[in-house]
Parts: sequence; structure tokens; C-alpha cells
Amino acid sequence: MPDDRLRRIRLLSARFRELQGLRIALVGACMALVVGTFLVVAAVPTDAGAMVALLVSFVPVIPGVRWLNRYYATTFGRQEATRPAGKWPLLLALGYFVVGAWLNATFPAIPPGGPTVATVACLSVWVAIRDWPWRVYYLIAPAAIGIAFAASASGVGAFEPGVTLATIFLALGASMVAIGLLDHSVLVRLVREAREAQPSPVPSESGRSE
Repeated sequence: MPDDRLRRIRLLSARFRELQGLRIALVGACMALVVGTFLVVAAVPTDAGAMVALLVSFVPVIPGVRWLNRYYATTFGRQEATRPAGKWPLLLALGYFVVGAWLNATFPAIPPGGPTVATVACLSVWVAIRDWPWRVYYLIAPAAIGIAFAASASGVGAFEPGVTLATIFLALGASMVAIGLLDHSVLVRLVREAREAQPSPVPSESGRSE
């Protein structure tokens, strides 16, 4: 088997759940829709208003992700976890919120959603490097965040400073839609290749396949 095909099989096995990108696309679409509406409707957009819009955007995500979980399980099957996650995800989330709260309290100039945006950008770069070159499109997210910040930051941007956080959320949401759809297309292609590579059943002497 060619080395490239082996690497694709390993990618599918290791990133099977991560590549179910319609979840990311759903979150991004909700973010872009709600935050974009906030920018259009709000008379004076503020960072606090942008945070409220971001929280509101997650309301339709919960039922949507549940539906997508059923869709992926039915269409692509399930993958058994090799080991239980344990308490690490909860501890990491708790640590993240503690650090984020400390940063916001210590440095008032940092908007409430700043640490979250920075974390998403760093994670996107890490995924792109880790799964290079198959998921290089994850660099779309930090690029979108950087462009949105440059376009709205105080003193250098084309927009008012008060819309900086909302503009970043809007750009991040749009980039997540693109990333999620690309992840899903990679999953579809890899699953199709894996199924096509499976050997066909060998017919027995009686004419029936074994």
C-alpha cells in the first residue's frame, strides 16, 4: 500500500470525530448570523453587546449538534474511544475560565472575549501544523481574526473601535463555516477511499460469496 494512502488511513483513524466538521460549521454559522445581526441592528455596538450576542448564538447550537451527532453516527458509524477522557477536559475548561477571568481583571484593556479568540487562533494554528498538509485550511481562522482586528482596531482600522470584538466574532464565525465544511469534505473523501480499498468478497465453489 502506498505511503500516502497509509497516512490518509491513519488520519481518518486518528481524527475521525474531529473531521465531523458540520458541527464546527453550525457553530460558525450561528455566530456569524447572530453577531452580524447585532452589528446591523445595534445603534451603538459595544464589546459587552458583542459578548451577549455571542452567548445568544449558542442557543440553537445545542439541538443542532445533537441532530448532527445522529447524522454522523447513522451515515459514517461510530468509533469506540481507545481510552476514557476522565476528568482532564473538565479540569482544562475550569483552568481556562480561571485564567481568562484573571486576565480580564488584571488587564482591563483586554475585552471579555479576547482570551477566547486568542485561544481559538492558537489551537487552529496547532491543528494546521499537526495535520499538515491535509488540514492546512485551519489557518483560515487566525488569518480572519488578524484581518478583522486590523480592520477595526483603534487608530488603524476602517471601522469604529467599539465594533472590534463583534467584527472579530463575525470573521471567526465565517471562517469556522469554511473550516467545518472542508473538514466534512475530507471525512467524506477518506471514508469513500477506505470503503473502496476493502477487498470484495471471494465467491465460494457453490457460487455464494464467503
